Amino acid sequence: MLLLVLSPGLVAQSGGPLVLAGRLVVVRGRDSTALGGATVVAHRVGAQQQGPVDSVATDAAGRFRFVVARPASASVYVVSSRYAGIGYFSEPFGVEQHAGADRITLALYDTSAAGGPLAVSVRHVVVTRPESDGSRKVLDIIQVRNGGTATRVGTDSLAPTWQTALPAGITQFAVGEGEISPSAVRSEGGRLIVSAPFPPGEKQVIVQYVLPKGRATLRIPIDQPTAKLELLVEDSTVTPSGDLRATDPMEIEGRAFQHYTAERLAAGAAPALRFGRGAGQPTWIPIVGAGAVLLAGLAVVLRRRVAASVPAAEAAAPDRDALLRQLVALDERYDGREAETPPGEWAAYRAKRGTLKAELARRLARS
Repeated sequence: MLLLVLSPGLVAQSGGPLVLAGRLVVVRGRDSTALGGATVVAHRVGAQQQGPVDSVATDAAGRFRFVVARPASASVYVVSSRYAGIGYFSEPFGVEQHAGADRITLALYDTSAAGGPLAVSVRHVVVTRPESDGSRKVLDIIQVRNGGTATRVGTDSLAPTWQTALPAGITQFAVGEGEISPSAVRSEGGRLIVSAPFPPGEKQVIVQYVLPKGRATLRIPIDQPTAKLELLVEDSTVTPSGDLRATDPMEIEGRAFQHYTAERLAAGAAPALRFGRGAGQPTWIPIVGAGAVLLAGLAVVLRRRVAASVPAAEAAAPDRDALLRQLVALDERYDGREAETPPGEWAAYRAKRGTLKAELARRLARS
């Protein structure tokens, strides 16, 4: 099981070797303890090459240091370490973006299958206009918060770490590319089940599904306290119910969405959208500029994930960080282990890796 911690606010710095150095610490509550004698691995992730490039053992103070004499201009570098069976990763650093790379604090956590329930801090549901067959595609982005001091795990590798109810009657369930491996997310018995670890803090779970033709209502079942629910629907005829209130419409990639929100929802709530007739016309809402209505909590989610997927009504396109996450996780799991991996699984790994490499190369070429 792998976790990745990414920092979006990297400061540009140019020239010279890239030094990846810092400390490995185990965080328990408000205290942190240096972890000596642990292995730290440096990874390169680029358009042409990906994989581990070096490894060192931390000293008694938990310190590690790597020097990349000639970092590749189209690559980024991360460091990782495993603790209690889970891999933790630093933020990515590149040739022009490595301020702070020599002052990394890589935090590790104990694991626990017990503790208070994980919480839903924000849930974003995006509903597109009807397709030609009358169905609607839905993107469901759930921000799950672990307010404890240990990484939450299941009682075994398949046991749920967190789960929630899905809308009734949906079809074509799929997992979006986000912060959790698709292999750790499934739909079963009308529920969204996640078996991935959740470190302290927040992680996004992204899924997609279809509301079939003829379904006049989309009801979002709330089976646990939810701090905030955001609904974006590309339909001017919709009628909200169940604590939803209308707010400013939004524009994403030239398409207009009605915007509804509800806060502090208790378990048992069932906010819903009822669709009328005549949806799908492109000029029905007065458009407000996206910059004025993208709330701080929605900006990253909608700009980096939803905007890429909704206009094409396709799977959420992973951003560069998500691609890096997946490539490093794959290499951490499979690199150097062909002999012990079943042939079919190894072939699937190589195919997935090739697809991710091609997409990363395309995105790096644009940056």
